[in-house]
Amino acid sequence: MTARLLVAGLWLCATVFVSSHLVADWRAKRAAEAAGEPSYFRGVSYEKTRPLSVPILRDGRIAGYVVAQFVYTVDTEDLRRLRVPPESFILDETFQRLFADETIDFANLRAFDMRGFLAGLTRSVNARLGEDVVRELMVEEFNFVDPTQIRAG
Repeated sequence: MTARLLVAGLWLCATVFVSSHLVADWRAKRAAEAAGEPSYFRGVSYEKTRPLSVPILRDGRIAGYVVAQFVYTVDTEDLRRLRVPPESFILDETFQRLFADETIDFANLRAFDMRGFLAGLTRSVNARLGEDVVRELMVEEFNFVDPTQIRAG
């Protein structure tokens, strides 16, 4: 009788141990699937441009420099297919816009419409590429440096 009771107790312990292990494994798999990467970011590359320095001219003299660096998202397949990387077009469009636009008040960058600027840049770059390649353009760095803040040598 004691042997049967002992075997039944061991059987019960083994059953509880195995079932709790299976439930924990099942929950871990469900949690991993739920926390999976959103479909928007699958196959998307994040690329960083090199820093760009744009001289700002006012009244025939250098009023300062804008130092800008961007991060852009692009479909990985589109990036492989392109002959020229979008970075070249992003930097060129940025330089042209900042160098030519005399309405930007760099002394008060808080008033600058960065969202509108980035949206316009994205549209222009995609138009030059002939298709919507750049999904989103984000700011890594955007500073105005007064020439008095630059030390020589």
